[in-house]
Parts: sequence; C-alpha cells; structure tokens
Amino acid sequence: MKEEKEPDYIQTLLKQAEQAIAEKEIHEALGYCFRVLADYPEQKTAAFLIHQALRDEWLVQENRRAIGRPVDEWDDRPWQHRRRLALSFRLTSRWGDGYDAAGPFEAVEQADVRDILSEGRDQLLQDYLLGQSKGSEMAWLLFQAAIERTGAPYPVMLWIAHFYAEQGYFAEAADVAERLLVQFRRQENVRLLWAEVCWWRDNQQNIPWLPPAEKQDGRRYRRLLEQTDPAAYDALDAESVVEYMPPDWEKLPPDLELAAPTSSSLIADVKALLSSLPDEIGERVREKASSSPIDWSYLDQLTEADIDPAQFPEWVQYILLEVDNPAQEAFLKRYFLMFFADKQDEEE
Repeated sequence: MKEEKEPDYIQTLLKQAEQAIAEKEIHEALGYCFRVLADYPEQKTAAFLIHQALRDEWLVQENRRAIGRPVDEWDDRPWQHRRRLALSFRLTSRWGDGYDAAGPFEAVEQADVRDILSEGRDQLLQDYLLGQSKGSEMAWLLFQAAIERTGAPYPVMLWIAHFYAEQGYFAEAADVAERLLVQFRRQENVRLLWAEVCWWRDNQQNIPWLPPAEKQDGRRYRRLLEQTDPAAYDALDAESVVEYMPPDWEKLPPDLELAAPTSSSLIADVKALLSSLPDEIGERVREKASSSPIDWSYLDQLTEADIDPAQFPEWVQYILLEVDNPAQEAFLKRYFLMFFADKQDEEE
C-alpha cells in the first residue's frame, strides 16, 4: 500500500518548530508540533521535536523550580505526583494562549447541565488536592451524565476534556477528547486538544523536570516527615481531618440517575493483577531516570540519617562547618542535595 504523502504545510510547521527551538521559543515550538500531530498523529519528527523542546535546559530548570514550590519533589504520595503532572501541563500547554481555550468554568455557566458540571468539578478537586479517590470516581459518573443530558455537547465535552487535562488526568481527558473527535472532527480545537492530551497520556513518564513515578506510595514522604516534623508524622495515622464529601444532591436534577460505580473488590483485584505482572513500567522509569538531566538518585539520600557532606564542593562544606544547629545543618544538606542534582548546573 502506498503511503499517504504529507502536505507541504506539515514540513513548513516542522521547520518552524526547529527554528523556534533554536531560538528558545519553546512554547511556540510545541504549538507547531501539536498542530502537526493533530492532523498526522503518527508523525515521528513532530514527536521527536516535542521531546527535544522539553529538554531545553532553561525550561527544565524553570519548571522544576516552579513546580517544586507548591509540591515538594520528595513527596511521593500518588496524588502529589499527579499535581506535578498537572502543573507541567499548564506551564507548557498553549491553551489559553496560542489556542482558543476551552475557557474557565464561567464559559459553560449557562450550559443546561451547569449544576452537574459544578458538582463534578468539586468532586474531582477532592482527589486532585487531597487524594480522595472517591472524588475522581464520582466526578467521572457526573461528567458522563452531563454529556448524556446536554443539548450542547461540543462546549460541554471540550470543557470536561480540558478540565481533566489541567488536573493531570490525561487518560480521562483523552477518552472524552476521542468522543469529541468522532462528532466534531472538523473543529480544529478538538483535534488540537486530542493530540495534546494523548501525547501527555502516553509520555507522562518522560517529563525531564519531574521525578520518576516508579514508587509513588508515600513511603519517602512518611520517612522524611518523621525526621523533620515528628508531630505531623504522629498525626498521619489519625483519622483524616478532611473526609470525603459526596455531591450535594439538592443541587442536582431530581431525576438524575448515575451509573453504578466500580466495585471496590474489582478495583482491588485489578491492583493485585497489575502488581503480579513483570515490572516493565519500572524498567522504563529507571531507564528514563538514568537519561534525565536531573540526578534523581538524590531523593533516596534525603531520608538517610546522616548525609555525607564530602560529596559537596568545598565551599558548601565550609558553610556546613559554620552551622551549629543540627536541624539547620540537616536542612542545608537536603537543600544542597536537591541543588546539585541538576546535572546541567554541575557542568557549568
């Protein structure tokens, strides 16, 4: 079978992307590449250029610092890693800038299903911010109900897909975007959003400024909290201060019927099955970590009782010698571990 020839505008976009990368216009480059993938999803050069653009040293450093402020790199609780992904998407995405954004919630405030969307939004944020998985499960059911009931599926589905992506739920965003694609393929916004969220769904393990997600189980968080804040550590096993809040049914249509949620026993069975499979994902994560511009092995050293200062430059060792307070000394050691983990800084 003869391969379909790409139109000239594809090569033009790719050349513009390469030029933008050379000129450090990273967001422009990403915009060109996703326009290519929106029409030709298998275009390998565009996919390669996206990875090349995201490894720009200044972008890596800036995004690492920006995301490290609200979410510590050493916090390995699952929803905190999702927050890092969500923030990464927002920092690099062209939505709200180069593209016509799906818009804030006010854009669909007049929708016929606005109450369902509002409750779905609040449910998803419980998982995004607090790790309440029941929230994301209920949000999916509410959003599906909104899609089924609305008389204006385009703005509603576009908002849902974009909202999922902004919270780091790329699989759900891609699912909704694919449904959009079936009905509204001629809409450029739909193709662009679909291309972008699918890329993030498939490449979320390859974001160079994010720590590997091999073991996001909260163990490191607990160990480090025990060392730095014993009172907070003791409170971890106490009953959760913020409990899951179900939807406000009085704000929802009285005739609303939701699909049955996935049973907890089925979820447990799936998790058990996945844990028994060969650790191919872990191998890919470790391979990614070894090629990263950040030496993520520093995260394992953070929980050591006494970090060896000999690994630091002499000027750092002199600073540590001047510190008499053990807590301050431990803090500085952890800070310098994080700082010198950037291989690019070492080269400079």
